Amino acid sequence: MKAYIRKSIDREISTINCANAAYGFRLMGWEIDTYESISDISELQPDDVVVGYIADIHAALIRLGITPPLPINYPQELYPFLGRKIWLDRVNNIVEHAELWNVFIKPARKCKKFTGKLITTSQDLIGCGDESEDSEIWCSEPVKFLSEWRCFVRYDRILGVYLYNGDWRLPVDPKIVEAAIATYKSAPAAYAIDFGVTDKGETLLVEVNDGYATGNYGLPPLYYAQFLASRWAEMTDADDYSISISQVFS
Repeated sequence: MKAYIRKSIDREISTINCANAAYGFRLMGWEIDTYESISDISELQPDDVVVGYIADIHAALIRLGITPPLPINYPQELYPFLGRKIWLDRVNNIVEHAELWNVFIKPARKCKKFTGKLITTSQDLIGCGDESEDSEIWCSEPVKFLSEWRCFVRYDRILGVYLYNGDWRLPVDPKIVEAAIATYKSAPAAYAIDFGVTDKGETLLVEVNDGYATGNYGLPPLYYAQFLASRWAEMTDADDYSISISQVFS
């Protein structure tokens, strides 16, 4: 088994996420190779895991003849856990109608095209538009989250929950998190599901991120490598060789 890890032009591993993944794959006994561009990989196989930026993963999947998955964001099964209204719109419609402002927007089709943000003034719209494309966006009623937590899930098992924004003294309600995971029947093999605690004390779903497009956020390297390997195997229809390792370390 081999993992290809993204490196930068100075030959160092490109990001802390990639470094953690590399260490995790080494712990599993996998062969590690590095690349600067997907074109550097001479013989990419479906059971070779590629770790890098989202664009790298997409390029690797396309090379294997696989259409990259769309962002998950808000699975319909999990709407009851949102606690707020969400809808699809076009960015130009938001730009042209100030009466729609005081709304949170994020890209619907292109992962990380811009960082989701609350629109209250015209200044907030800077960086959201595109002259060549009227991008589809998710819109959400604003909610004040006092703490936000990322929950890593692999094969319906929670690997860890980590604070990524706000007050660590405000933990999520574990019963709500577990209920959401149990409800999410169409979930991929590995994903990150984010929850926040509001100023009203509610635990609400923030969003869901696909496993292949998720940083480690404190997840131990071994778990992170297994997390990435399982999602990659699902996307490429390959065997998940990390499963036997999980049984050894469980």
